[in-house]
Amino acid sequence: MKCPKGRADNPDTLRFCGECGTRLTASKDIPFSGTWTMETPSVELVRGTVFAGRYEIIEELGMGGMGRVYRAHDTKLNEEVALKIIKPEIAAERRVAERFRNEI
Repeated sequence: MKCPKGRADNPDTLRFCGECGTRLTASKDIPFSGTWTMETPSVELVRGTVFAGRYEIIEELGMGGMGRVYRAHDTKLNEEVALKIIKPEIAAERRVAERFRNEI
């Protein structure tokens, strides 16, 4: 099975890429949703808020130096996910944004 990120070949028995750790999906599985960057909302996300037209906020899990982490329900995949939102005041700094991407 080919990794959707690094394109490495992996045996069908693996659920995650042996090289980069990306989740592997068979064609019969839900397509890989990946990670993308969006503009940070200027308001705090509270229970019931729908972010990006898809993530319904359940609760805030924590806050750190870079932003906040929320438990959310992904209405497209119908499963719970962790949603990490970077602080708007640091999002514009290229080095910080790169560090955030690496952390993800």
